[in-house]
Amino acid sequence: MANNLFSIDLVQVAILWSIAALSVICSINANGFFRQLVSWLIVIALIVAASFFSYLKLESIRQEIGFKEFAQDTTGANRDTTPVNTVDEFATANYIFAEKQLMESIAAVSDSILSFPKWQEINSQGIEKREYYESKALFLRNNSMNFYRQIRKLSPPSEKKQSYDLLLAAADNLRLAGYEIHRQFGLEADTLGESVNKARESASLAKLVVSTITSKEGL
Repeated sequence: MANNLFSIDLVQVAILWSIAALSVICSINANGFFRQLVSWLIVIALIVAASFFSYLKLESIRQEIGFKEFAQDTTGANRDTTPVNTVDEFATANYIFAEKQLMESIAAVSDSILSFPKWQEINSQGIEKREYYESKALFLRNNSMNFYRQIRKLSPPSEKKQSYDLLLAAADNLRLAGYEIHRQFGLEADTLGESVNKARESASLAKLVVSTITSKEGL
């Protein structure tokens, strides 16, 4: 309360002390008993006022310094605990988001491979249809390989290690399915489409693993 009523700057305190010092000089040089008495009373009043405001300013400075130190200590304590939790939660959230997106992509590519026509049907539709399906098979192979590489680059949190291993197994099956579906078009002597059949088997396994993860994780 005192600080609010008597707010004063260091410059003003210095001026008070300067006036008090000048008053002392004037009192010493004053002529007559009455003048000296009045002069010394003024000097005493100025010294008391200067001392009072000096004390208030000193207390104000001490309080400001103490508050800053407390604020720094509190901030430092928060730095010791909050960022670690925030980073862990952010990394886990990013992994869960990536996991969900990749599972959806694996399931979509698996469906495309499972719906791929039989090899005999492709051969019976002419060269244009064959080229179309060959281009589609190349697209599926590239996507399956890309998903596998993305999953290999993930860094799962400890609580997601088991689901990550399953996700990697699904991606590996899809990678094999993509390889086999495209490989079929380079096997001129194969009229039965064995690679297409292998691709379907691997795609089915990939989709099954994704379903297992979805059931366990509740996604």
